[in-house]
Amino acid sequence: MERTDRTRPTAGADAGTRAAHAHSADDRTPGTRAVEIVLPGAVGPAGLQVRRRELPPPGAGEVLVRVEATGVSFAEQQMRRGKYFDQPPFPFVPGYDLIGTVTGVGAGVDPAMAGRRYAALTKTGGWASHAVLAAADLVPVPEGLDAAEAETLVVSGVTAWRMLHHVARSAAARPCWCTAPTAVWAPSSSNSPATPGPG
Repeated sequence: MERTDRTRPTAGADAGTRAAHAHSADDRTPGTRAVEIVLPGAVGPAGLQVRRRELPPPGAGEVLVRVEATGVSFAEQQMRRGKYFDQPPFPFVPGYDLIGTVTGVGAGVDPAMAGRRYAALTKTGGWASHAVLAAADLVPVPEGLDAAEAETLVVSGVTAWRMLHHVARSAAARPCWCTAPTAVWAPSSSNSPATPGPG
């Protein structure tokens, strides 16, 4: 991967989701750097870039999430080729979903969310160390469920539900078979890029 180092986000980089790097309760300290995987254009996997930038604090109604797992799905592969419907302009941070722990909250957000693990369907921004998201878009992850395991339920689970109820118009649950594995990226504590593994 090519590594870049910028202090300001490029236009279109977050597409509604801002990512950041931090580990303590003092996540909003000026000067904290974000770590993101960026799609600079239609490139192969080797063309992905690692970028570091200033951490934006969560605003009103927002939370800061430390990302623990994110997916590598068909959607991201199509975005990488510039062929996904309604994708943001390059460059941007891909990552359709994520699992992570809230480490900071903005104004008007329940402080009890801090320290708890949540899932989010983001469309972009998940391939990062942290993400600033709308608190209303988070779904609690049950205790005892591993982050990588929980991640496989976000896009895949929503897709399966939509196919059953909106496409097949199934009124009741029924057995189905899935043969396509989901790749899950669970960053290490060092926030260094890791190799995706099967989910």
